[in-house]
Amino acid sequence: MIHATFLGIDSSREVMQLLVNGIVNGAGYGLLGAAFALVLGTTARFHFALSLNYTLAAFLAAVVVKDAGLPFGLAVLIGLLVGIVSSVLCEAVVYRPLAGRAGASTLLSVFVASLGIVIAGQNFLQLVWGSTPLPLPGPSESTIRISSVVVSSFAVGLVVAAVALCAALQFTLRRTGFGRQILAVRVNPLMASAVGVDVGRIFLVVFAIGGLLAGVAAIFQGLRFSATPTMGTTPVFYALVVAFFAGPARGPLFVLATGIAIGIIESESTLWLTAKLSSLVVFGLLLLYLSQTELRNMLDRASRRRRRPARATAVADPASTR
Repeated sequence: MIHATFLGIDSSREVMQLLVNGIVNGAGYGLLGAAFALVLGTTARFHFALSLNYTLAAFLAAVVVKDAGLPFGLAVLIGLLVGIVSSVLCEAVVYRPLAGRAGASTLLSVFVASLGIVIAGQNFLQLVWGSTPLPLPGPSESTIRISSVVVSSFAVGLVVAAVALCAALQFTLRRTGFGRQILAVRVNPLMASAVGVDVGRIFLVVFAIGGLLAGVAAIFQGLRFSATPTMGTTPVFYALVVAFFAGPARGPLFVLATGIAIGIIESESTLWLTAKLSSLVVFGLLLLYLSQTELRNMLDRASRRRRRPARATAVADPASTR
């Protein structure tokens, strides 16, 4: 066993175990972040209710297994379908009519509405089924040991599913005609509509894809831990961080890689911090990123203001000489 004493690290085994844990957690963050970035980048909707879509997929799957005795596979299909449909309904029933009335304040209005959807949905689930965590019985979980690092089969499944889904989505966006329509709407909805693209249908499809990605991430979360009516709140905050760092216009695989990087940073920070404080590292990095971005924008604006009088003087001088 090689021991490391650099910066208080006692064991290389601990570092490697935390690295693997970070990759697994980051895959979940990245998959949900890819869903959020796709919706935000294409529709300009701040879909915070993705938290509820995430919750419905896993929690209702656990409910139908427990109450109706349905097999795991059928319960997962029902949960994913509910997650997809609920995501589409957010756009069709709430966001689209609201955007038509809100005008320039659409982004804020949609965000407030999505917060209302999450609060109402979580309270409804708690009133009907309570707040007790529900297990999601599924395939038996096995443990995989690589040298001194231990990882569960569900964790490996999450990473594989995240990579496969993000790769499939990226291929669809870049190599298919329908994917190019989505990209066209992302770049310029008005121009896309002018050349015959049904922007409203694209919006609904994007929300459906987002609901599917969120549902898959939630199912693995339920398998690894349990399902609760509020299980989507924390993951969607991490998805926001991932989407902001990666950029909503970036490809799904890049967003996934960003999520994995954030998961590793969060996990490795527990070498020096408690588990609760480690999450502050991620949001602290987001704050620094946004702060330096705003500072750079302020410096750019100041630089342009300094150059503007010089250009005005240069234009005025020939006139004065005449």
